[in-house]
Amino acid sequence: MKTRNLDLGTDLLRKEQVSFPDIEERAYAYRKFYRENFPVKRTGKTDPRVKERGNASGHYSESRMMEGDFATLLSLYGRDGEVWSISRQGIRRVHYGLPEQGPYHRHQYIEVLYVIEGSFEQILLGEKRRFSKGEVVITDQNCDHADYLDKENAAVLFLWLNPAFLDGILKSYEGRDDLQRFLFHALDRQKREQSFLELKAEADTGETKIGKVLELLVAEDYGRQPGAEEIIRGNLIRLFHLLCTSYALQLHSSDQESKERVLLYEVERYIRLHVAEVTVAGLEENFHYHRNYYNLLLRKYKGKSFREYVQEIRIQRAGELLLGTKLPLKQIAAQVGYENTGFFYQLFERVAGMPPGEYRRRGL
Repeated sequence: MKTRNLDLGTDLLRKEQVSFPDIEERAYAYRKFYRENFPVKRTGKTDPRVKERGNASGHYSESRMMEGDFATLLSLYGRDGEVWSISRQGIRRVHYGLPEQGPYHRHQYIEVLYVIEGSFEQILLGEKRRFSKGEVVITDQNCDHADYLDKENAAVLFLWLNPAFLDGILKSYEGRDDLQRFLFHALDRQKREQSFLELKAEADTGETKIGKVLELLVAEDYGRQPGAEEIIRGNLIRLFHLLCTSYALQLHSSDQESKERVLLYEVERYIRLHVAEVTVAGLEENFHYHRNYYNLLLRKYKGKSFREYVQEIRIQRAGELLLGTKLPLKQIAAQVGYENTGFFYQLFERVAGMPPGEYRRRGL
């Protein structure tokens, strides 16, 4: 990463002279600047642009406040106990004796945290949980939680969203695939119970893209130039789309139905991704429940056995290939898991109501 000559007041907060390619480089530049200009053991006067706080309650009550529909907070945690918090409100420096557990609290807003560097611990649903670089955690107003600071360097970006503002964004988004429905369902469940969403990138590309989107959100939040609200809204839609398409989602909850629905969405998604070769033994290996449980789950929520559900998904996929490609029927049958072309023809006609050739001709 390039070395930058940064001015605390102008460059870091307003970004009038410095542009960062992603949120990771912004965090790197901040930390480097503070280490060089504000060492832990220093003499002389404190820079008047930096507000210092010396206890956890002050940090939480004053720096974790949101005005309007959206705000960001970038926190840099040092193994020496130094915490730098940068937001639209300004810059705050706090020193803790580590390890330090913050107070349990709830928000008046939805919090999305992204671990930029190192790892970050929170106490959620009564358990201490460690989130690693690249992970995303979403907590709603109902979820009591506390931050736990240990002797480790970390950088975390917090996004705060007014619940009504987020609802409007989700309702305006047209995408509705299975994983997106899961995200929207999970966020809706959060409003009625103690739960949180944990998301992990499934590929490096997902983590790289989200870093760029988060940087744009931070820059717009700091600058608040004309049109910022529309740009923020658009990038939040892009953010949630990335979470839906490039991240594996897991809803943690004390509610049994939520746990079942979480597993159901993950099972459905696995089936769609492995439509040609999926087996109940494969589900058992990946999700670690007895194979009979998947039949019970699918019958309870879908009214179908595992075999019936897989056949339905395979025929749906075959229909997409019939209309979207010029592949021969035999090749389509093989791609959705049927080497016996005759059986595929019969099954397709039974499920779709017509033979595959007629389905293609009609363009249904």
